[in-house]
Amino acid sequence: MTPLERTLAKALTEIVIWLDLSDADDIAPEATIKVLEPVVILLQDLSDQNRQALADLINQFAQQETAPDRHLTAWETPETLGLLD
Repeated sequence: MTPLERTLAKALTEIVIWLDLSDADDIAPEATIKVLEPVVILLQDLSDQNRQALADLINQFAQQETAPDRHLTAWETPETLGLLD
């Protein structure tokens, strides 16, 4: 992966973590779905190989997380984004 791809993957992971760990007072669950739905649709256009590569990269980020809640959310991000079959 290029530095650009790694940075974008990390940014996407951070967004998913923030959305997942936000209180309902910060962002309504329905809003989270509205934010992530078009992203999931875009990612479905990737080849299986590219979706797997992105999932692997996100899992690398998850392994680096030391906070348990961030680790778990990051670990679940590939599934949340529909990257896994």
